[in-house]
Amino acid sequence: MVRVINIAVILFFFIISIIFIFNPFSYKSSQENGTSNKKLILVVEQDTFYIPFKDGEFNLYSNVVDINGKKHPAYKSIDYIIKDETVSVTHSDCANQICVNTPAISKCGDAIVCAPNKVAFIIDCKDTLKAE
Repeated sequence: MVRVINIAVILFFFIISIIFIFNPFSYKSSQENGTSNKKLILVVEQDTFYIPFKDGEFNLYSNVVDINGKKHPAYKSIDYIIKDETVSVTHSDCANQICVNTPAISKCGDAIVCAPNKVAFIIDCKDTLKAE
């Protein structure tokens, strides 16, 4: 026997699943709204900070300058490229090369992690910067 509550619960989960599939509340790309709120987080050891999200080839061989101009010692043998709002690692001295073989990241929440070097690149799309 089908009860009204059973139909209501099934309908509720069906609607929720449709919302998650089409995700109308997701981040709009910079091409759609003309601006980008993407920020690049760099995690080195236990230090976390935002770095400029501008096109170019970069490395972590020395101090890294964050978006506020503060220098952070990284001293990791990692090269990375930022191009057209995507980030990819091109060189690492670790044995596994997992970070080098990770595809370029471009979406909010995407990450590239080099566990042996204790480094991570994370794309953040929150509207507010956390206080440093």
